[in-house]
Amino acid sequence: MVIRVTKKCKILKSELKLGIPIEMEHTSSRKRAAHIAAQHLCEMSKYYSKGLIPMERRLRRAEYLHNSRKIKGGK
Repeated sequence: MVIRVTKKCKILKSELKLGIPIEMEHTSSRKRAAHIAAQHLCEMSKYYSKGLIPMERRLRRAEYLHNSRKIKGGK
């Protein structure tokens, strides 16, 4: 389902559902979180599913690998 934000901006409801909980880290207002998520999605239509979420996974994996090497005595 597509949601029209402005005349020039339409966003996917599924992307908005991904974005709201992530933006709730910055505010206690669900309405404000939805607004922030919508702004991101107007800039990049798959901001959460193809951008932020995969990037955070890669960072967590890199951090895990880095920390596991430290424990094993590597650099």
